[in-house]
Amino acid sequence: MDKLMISIWLWIIGLSSMVWITNIFPEKRSETNSYRINDATIYESSIGDFTLNSGLSFIDSAKTCADCHNDLLEDETVHAPAKKDCQRCHVSNGKEHPLENVVGFTLKNDVPGLCYECHDSKAEEEFVHDPSQKGECLKCHDIHHSPNLYLVKANPVASLCYECHDLKIPKENMIHGAVKDGECAACHNPHQASNKTFLKTTKLDRLCRSCHKSIRKELKKDHVHNPFKKKDCFACHNGHSSKEAHLSDMKPQDLCLSCHDDIHNEISGANLVHGAINEKESCLNCHTPHASDEAHVLKGKEMEICLSCHDKTIRTESGLIAAVGQQLKEGNTIHGAIEKKGCTGCHRPHTSKEGNLLSLPYPTRNYTKATVENFELCFTCHDKKLFESPTTETATNFRDGNQNLHYLHIKGDRGRNCNLCHDMHGAGNKNLIRTNTMFGKWDMPIQYEVLKNGGSCLTGCHDKQSYERKAAVLDSVRIN
Repeated sequence: MDKLMISIWLWIIGLSSMVWITNIFPEKRSETNSYRINDATIYESSIGDFTLNSGLSFIDSAKTCADCHNDLLEDETVHAPAKKDCQRCHVSNGKEHPLENVVGFTLKNDVPGLCYECHDSKAEEEFVHDPSQKGECLKCHDIHHSPNLYLVKANPVASLCYECHDLKIPKENMIHGAVKDGECAACHNPHQASNKTFLKTTKLDRLCRSCHKSIRKELKKDHVHNPFKKKDCFACHNGHSSKEAHLSDMKPQDLCLSCHDDIHNEISGANLVHGAINEKESCLNCHTPHASDEAHVLKGKEMEICLSCHDKTIRTESGLIAAVGQQLKEGNTIHGAIEKKGCTGCHRPHTSKEGNLLSLPYPTRNYTKATVENFELCFTCHDKKLFESPTTETATNFRDGNQNLHYLHIKGDRGRNCNLCHDMHGAGNKNLIRTNTMFGKWDMPIQYEVLKNGGSCLTGCHDKQSYERKAAVLDSVRIN
């Protein structure tokens, strides 16, 4: 009963208070339109005693700015003050608002001063982008909302950049992925930078590897190309577009030779240039432009690279180049020079004054003058006595007793070339003896046999002849 009486008395007191307020301000209650900015209600009041904040009075439970300006809050990105505090940027100006009796608003400060009340100045570094220098923040950004990150007005951002910048990219050019996607800001700072190209960082390995993830791994390899080691990507690549693959500044050969003067001079004065150098990929056929675990930044093991081309017969202007890869696969014996030194044991990789890119003189004809100078390549490994001494017990195993059968075959002004009997890479017979040899247009069988302490052969040059390594000197073997 007591609780009921207390409730009745409180209701009577509240009702009396409402009547009292209405009697004091009967004419003002109906004329006031309240309007709330977030948690603060504002309205233009004719009662000076209740006027706060430049003519704005605060009362409870009224409309917010968003009730009319809700379009400002609907995008993916909304400026923080637009979400939380309109008065952070706007103040009343006493002018008429579209709503009756509600004051209008204006910006508290001019742009960019208003922006810098919250944001750091974007015009302090050595190089400042022109819009930032002029304080034209709203040239690129929307002040309230945007469907794009950072309130940028357009997506891709390049559509804004191209209003001032013209890259003039030919249609046939290769285009950097970031440029194609219109992501200029992926590489460039849109406001200011310490470099005149406005790159986000001049440490290009950091900039480039943000997309090219392999860079970090390549820099750890044993052999790193010098421009790549210096992290100077632009020494070889164009950042926007190029007519060449991989955004190279020039064709591969021209680009490489612009630094490698020694190779440039070598090629310019060479009798013979490796065919791979003059092909489309040029140096990149064998070398990687960045880094490798192999010396000379080769793309792989030397032998693997060579045989990637020389596993088949190659037709050139000067003749056919044998399918060395097949010879090595099918042969029972492989030349020791290849096993120990690889292809560059005998051949030069770029140019040579000698045929077949050989590093030292070696005859290209089947018959030649028998001098050490003509066969200099062979004698980097083999004993010269094999060539100079009619008899020997150590210089060669091709002897009958101590009669040097190599000397017998090669001597004179019309000596037989080594490759008439031997294959220089690999052969089916022991001692690199060929199965067949070309005699003019005749593919002549050699019919070589290995004997217990020597061997025999039967060719179109002579009847079957055999030799045996023993101390006694036999009669000379007659060779036709």
